[in-house]
Amino acid sequence: MSPISQELALGMALALASAEADLSRVAGLIGDRADPAESREVAIQLLVRALRRVQTVKDALDDACEARVS
Repeated sequence: MSPISQELALGMALALASAEADLSRVAGLIGDRADPAESREVAIQLLVRALRRVQTVKDALDDACEARVS
């Protein structure tokens, strides 16, 4: 199996770093007592965004593996 391209690796690294930053923000929002309803809403949005980014990386890895096999 040959390695993935540098561009794909960079894109995946950026997507994962961004997802990690969103998850860190969610962790901070969990304890927010100033406006719990708004904090919950923002946390849900961030979680959805982080999950979408992780799924994008998984899809890219799946595509790269399929391309290598065929």
